[in-house]
Amino acid sequence: MNTTKSQPRASVIFMLIGALIFTTLVIPPSKAAPNSTPKILKLLWSDEFSGKKGALPSSKNWDYDIGNGYGWGNAELEYYTNKPANISTDGKGKLVITANRISDQSGMAVNSTPEIERILQSCDECQFTSAKIKTSRKLSFQYGRIEARMKVAPGEGTWPAFWMLGTDLLDGNPWPECGEIDIIETRGVEPNMASGVLHGPGFGKGAGVGGTYQNPTPLSDAYHVYAVEWKKNKVDFYLDDRLIASETPSSFAPGRWVFNHKFFLILNLAMGGEFGGDIDPNLMQTRLFVDYIRYYSIDGVGKLTRN
Repeated sequence: MNTTKSQPRASVIFMLIGALIFTTLVIPPSKAAPNSTPKILKLLWSDEFSGKKGALPSSKNWDYDIGNGYGWGNAELEYYTNKPANISTDGKGKLVITANRISDQSGMAVNSTPEIERILQSCDECQFTSAKIKTSRKLSFQYGRIEARMKVAPGEGTWPAFWMLGTDLLDGNPWPECGEIDIIETRGVEPNMASGVLHGPGFGKGAGVGGTYQNPTPLSDAYHVYAVEWKKNKVDFYLDDRLIASETPSSFAPGRWVFNHKFFLILNLAMGGEFGGDIDPNLMQTRLFVDYIRYYSIDGVGKLTRN
């Protein structure tokens, strides 16, 4: 495997100011919009996952959801941990989220240990351990380009996702009124399909506004760049710089566009549930690989807040 970080397909200008390096990219028009004006992107933040092998991701950037959360509202079958067995850097510039089977479909423990027994006592429907990280108490973002280069987890029943929720959720504004931006969701039962979706008022559970893209080959076979370009009153979804959906307030009822405020990032590998579907009973382990996550302003517009 080539462990060298991929470089953006653009001209790059580096300016060293003190100890900070700012990167400005001139991005050509996308494949889907060849007549559009080139965009100037400035790197504001990134996580390159350069930790040692077996290390947890940086606590400066990430918190964890722990447990099952009553299926997280989606009848999911994983139990999230903050253990290196489920989430760690590989020492080669990648973050790896690993889902490990802990029980079969009947609830019988697999390779039983005291820790697995404890988990199954609190969540008898859980079949896997996995991990879910978020920037909710660390970082928030408003407008700009957010992208991740990932190789998604294979196997029927997998549900990898890179997404965002409005920070006002933390202050009591409920979902979906807080807004949700699903930069990418895939599921192993449809291995070639990627979807980018908005959820908001009127488009909650089981509904959403966005689009899908059918890749020629399974997405788990290779790394792909999944991104949103987010402006006031517009969100564009991309897979490898191919525009797959573009949404504006016209997709929602008047006054119900809830995407003009700060959001935080979430990255997780769910198993089963209402979107993931039935899990292959022979699937014992699967992994999501993340090369990097990067955040850019677009033409000077974009704000990073450290909480």
